[in-house]
Amino acid sequence: MERRRFLTAAATAAGAIAAGPPALAAGATAEPRAQSYDAVIYGATLAGLMAALRLSRRGYTACVLEPTNHIGGVVTGGLVKTDIPNTIGALGGLTRTAFFDAIGAHYGVGSPAQYRFEPKVAKLIAGRLLTESGAAIRKNQRINGPADVTVSGTRIQAVRSSAGWVTARFFIDASYEGDLMAAAGVPYHVGRESSAAYDESYAGFRPHTVLRRGLFEPNTGYPVGPVPGGAEGSADEKVQAYNFRGVLTQAADRLPFPRPDGYDPAHYLHLRSLIDYRGITGLTQMVGTTAAIPGAKHQTNQGLFIGYDLPGVNWEYPDGTWARREEIIQQQVRWHQGMQYWLSHDPSLPASFRADAATWGLPADEFVDSPHGAGFPHQLYIREGRRMKGAHVLTQHDLFAPNNTKATSVACWQYGLDCHTVQLYPDGDRYLIGEGSLTGEEGNVRVDLYQLPAECLFPSSGSIDNLTVPVCFSSSHVAYLSPRMEPNYGMLGEAAGELAAQAIARDTAVQAYRYADLATALREFGSVLSV
Repeated sequence: MERRRFLTAAATAAGAIAAGPPALAAGATAEPRAQSYDAVIYGATLAGLMAALRLSRRGYTACVLEPTNHIGGVVTGGLVKTDIPNTIGALGGLTRTAFFDAIGAHYGVGSPAQYRFEPKVAKLIAGRLLTESGAAIRKNQRINGPADVTVSGTRIQAVRSSAGWVTARFFIDASYEGDLMAAAGVPYHVGRESSAAYDESYAGFRPHTVLRRGLFEPNTGYPVGPVPGGAEGSADEKVQAYNFRGVLTQAADRLPFPRPDGYDPAHYLHLRSLIDYRGITGLTQMVGTTAAIPGAKHQTNQGLFIGYDLPGVNWEYPDGTWARREEIIQQQVRWHQGMQYWLSHDPSLPASFRADAATWGLPADEFVDSPHGAGFPHQLYIREGRRMKGAHVLTQHDLFAPNNTKATSVACWQYGLDCHTVQLYPDGDRYLIGEGSLTGEEGNVRVDLYQLPAECLFPSSGSIDNLTVPVCFSSSHVAYLSPRMEPNYGMLGEAAGELAAQAIARDTAVQAYRYADLATALREFGSVLSV
């Protein structure tokens, strides 16, 4: 479904705000005077930082408005085992040299870049990049709807912050949520399109390529949902599971797993069945050896079929209010923290299992100011949220030859179509279905090396003409499953920044960009436009 949830309100407000922020009501307290920059970047994600860095190299000022109290997004907030492209030569630009190479230099490994790292090191490098960009940073700045964004005609004029309105000539929505884009009235999509929408063979509800696992006793109850209806390939508004990318350690100063408020051991009955069925002896076996990162720490992800992912509870996150999103975040925190507490404390588990789990804990030197407690990640991993419907909608066809080359390439990428479970539901008496997989197996659908065109980064002509969107970029659900990785977001952020710089310099709509100039600017700092 195409979303224009905020469009009516934004359009209604446009006439009143064309000259600037809304007029004060009688007796109201005056807000601080609006501050002006060349560009406003919403979201201090890796994409946002790279956009700010590119703008600074072109001599433009930027203000970064970050919805949380932390910079760097999920690369500083937990995702520290980086998903790199299958063809590593596709990763370039400042994303590689200024971020990943800098991490390698920190560890003394030099080049090539370091793609496994400690969160505190990513935080250090992200802070340096923000300082280098010279961008102003305001944290805890959340867009709640069209009242926080002023639009006149086809141009965004200002965004509200806690310190007053911030005006700019250009805007970049580098957030995971896409709230600036949505509040400005740009059309977008949430959920899965039907297979007919873009003639995509992997689109829509996938009841015949599911993960079927057993044996579970029972196979109903939290977090398992009802058996869904709908024909194969039909559209829905469901999104793949989110999780926290945690970090574990066996160091002597490790923090014990906390018992979260609202802890319910009954939530982990399915995990207990899986542990018994597979003969798992402890948390060490679950952590494995493939997720090691520097500092004798280990990255967690989904893990087992029932693991850190929590399918279904996040469906309302993309379009939810911030209050609703916070409820979902807290539910994910309880699930994740509760699971780790259960693994180390539940009396139904063998004493040897609990003793092994107790040798693990949270790192005392990471996430020290997390709102969810020391040692626990501060950023929920939002694998997929809103997706803009822009000048070009990336689809399944763009990821395979012969449609994988583009005349207006801003980045190259190659990573399999990776969709985590969308929903869990029972099958018969002792089996569970994890629906969302495109293959029916643990592996992903392989794609060709492909190019991403500039037209994925901005709205269609006639829509907003001073906005780029490098995270919630224009794509179908299927196509988004491959390029939804942080290094690619970083490279798209660079392109978003260069598009902004060109539009500012020429005082034109972003849709009127000159590709030859854009390509020259991108290559100047190492972007890879073809491989």
